[in-house]
Amino acid sequence: MEIVAWSDSLSLGIARVDEQHKRLIQMMGELDEAIRNNQGADAVEDVLTNLFNYAQAHFAVEEELFRKHKYPEMALHELEHQRFIAKAFAFKERLGSNKPGLALELLNFLSSWVLNHIELTDKRYAKYLRDCGVS
Repeated sequence: MEIVAWSDSLSLGIARVDEQHKRLIQMMGELDEAIRNNQGADAVEDVLTNLFNYAQAHFAVEEELFRKHKYPEMALHELEHQRFIAKAFAFKERLGSNKPGLALELLNFLSSWVLNHIELTDKRYAKYLRDCGVS
């Protein structure tokens, strides 16, 4: 699977969120590079930890916007975030097993999840928040 690349089609029209999405995609590229260049388990884990920490901070920003503007699908969206975090950390724990292909499996999961989450779930809240004056 190709790593997700930022394109204008992923833009939500909410500057802060779009910048965070761009950074998440950039960090996935860094993870891809660490894996493909065989930088070792420690290097991959460092990039992954940074990516997960950034994702959690990003989710907190989205969720604050939801609360502030009373987004009606807030609970469902937050549940998606929680499921992502749980699955991502389960992958991270399995990385220590040195199972061949696991890092690429993780990268495929991240790429697929981020793309689908932005395209489907985030675009639903984007219109609502823009209608509330968020830009």
